[in-house]
Amino acid sequence: MNSLPQLYLLDGSSYIYRAYYGYRDIATAGGMQTNAVFGFTKMLLALLQENCPDYLTVVFDPPRAETFRREMYPAYKANRDAIPEDLEPQIPYIKMILKALNVPTLEVSGFEADDVIATLAKRYAAEGIQVTVVTGDKDLMQIVDDRIELLDTMKDKRSGAQEVLDRFGVPAELVPDVLGLAGDTSDNIPGVPGIGEKTAAELVRRFGSLDDVLKWKHLVSGKKRKENLHNYADQARLSKTLATVRYDVDVEVPLANLQRQAPNLSALIPLLRELEFEALEIAFTPPALGVVELYSDGSGRDSGPGGYGVVLRYGEHEKELSGFEPLSTSQRMELIAAIRGLEALHNPSTIHVFSDSQYLVRGMSQWIHEWIRNDRLDTPDALANQDLWKQLATLASKHKITWEWIRGHAGHPFNERCDKLAKRAAEDGIRTAEATSQPNATIANEETTPLPVMQTMLEPVPFREDSEFDVDEDGQLTLC
Repeated sequence: MNSLPQLYLLDGSSYIYRAYYGYRDIATAGGMQTNAVFGFTKMLLALLQENCPDYLTVVFDPPRAETFRREMYPAYKANRDAIPEDLEPQIPYIKMILKALNVPTLEVSGFEADDVIATLAKRYAAEGIQVTVVTGDKDLMQIVDDRIELLDTMKDKRSGAQEVLDRFGVPAELVPDVLGLAGDTSDNIPGVPGIGEKTAAELVRRFGSLDDVLKWKHLVSGKKRKENLHNYADQARLSKTLATVRYDVDVEVPLANLQRQAPNLSALIPLLRELEFEALEIAFTPPALGVVELYSDGSGRDSGPGGYGVVLRYGEHEKELSGFEPLSTSQRMELIAAIRGLEALHNPSTIHVFSDSQYLVRGMSQWIHEWIRNDRLDTPDALANQDLWKQLATLASKHKITWEWIRGHAGHPFNERCDKLAKRAAEDGIRTAEATSQPNATIANEETTPLPVMQTMLEPVPFREDSEFDVDEDGQLTLC
């Protein structure tokens, strides 16, 4: 695990557009479009929960016409459409959300967000900070080094030195040389006609830099290519300048000013209610005093490897749990998820368990009492997944528990978070098993000794009467 302090620099303008196009048809009852605000907030929330940065800032672009690149080359980014009409009024709300979250923002006149990000990344990396730049922009690959990496949250992909080499065919510091020759259609950077990225990378690798390619152009194969390198030499140099980020932006921001802070709930909650973001309000509303909220989910198929994910919340504290089972079923993984969550609580507690598994919720809120009365938990083979139900009954008897079903994958922030944890644990476990050639080995999961059922009877526990427990698509309720 990386012990260096973690700074996350988020490309705000890129994030806004990703949110706008990634989340559609979201509006208030009054008809105000809010898809970009919702998507931005949800994506930012996921980033914070999954990565827990020590320091964070969101960097925005100034108006396009006010950057030095546009003054140098008026056609720079001139091919881009104007901001969509229904997006523009959402941007102030996004900035209000950031302010309520106590996330600092930066914008420097005359410079793009990439330049500000590059300046801060290099500065703080040199001071021993591990920097992650959150963006999908390939241009920022040029700043990657041993303490700076990129994170594309849409693809869940991190890019270090090797990924830059795989993408451009050259080290990070030579990416602007490749773009100078190949150009960049997304930014309307012209480059040299007839030279694409692959050819540009080959030339830069062979000669060492754009200037050396132009110096030794007589050694380049192809008559037309030689002519273009000669005729468009100045355009190539200009293109490299346009594609090169700046590291000298005058932005003095003490690192302490970027330290992660708790949100201002008195400002945030009313804003979320105004925007009608009920699901997001849940994510920022702490549990009731003295109550532990336990969210659980399992990921598995009819038979094979599976994963589980758990989020525990108490006051302002949160804890994530996840693990892998080499041989399981979807029903067993749902039960294992709840078991692992309850095992993490060492003292008797008042617990509210949330799960999208009707099998788990109905079993623990209704069926378990009849099973105990009829000794079905102790009668061999009287019950599917009997070993896990026994563990759950024993663990549950130590606490005061309510069980609540939440509809799966319906935008609930903690349900989606548990689902992601479970699937990631399953994928990681499968990869590890394949790498070690031991597919049947127990991986990344501590052995748990089955607990005997306590002789005390479980008190009836309430559950949400307004939930309709229909049979799940995989038919898991029919097992009981």
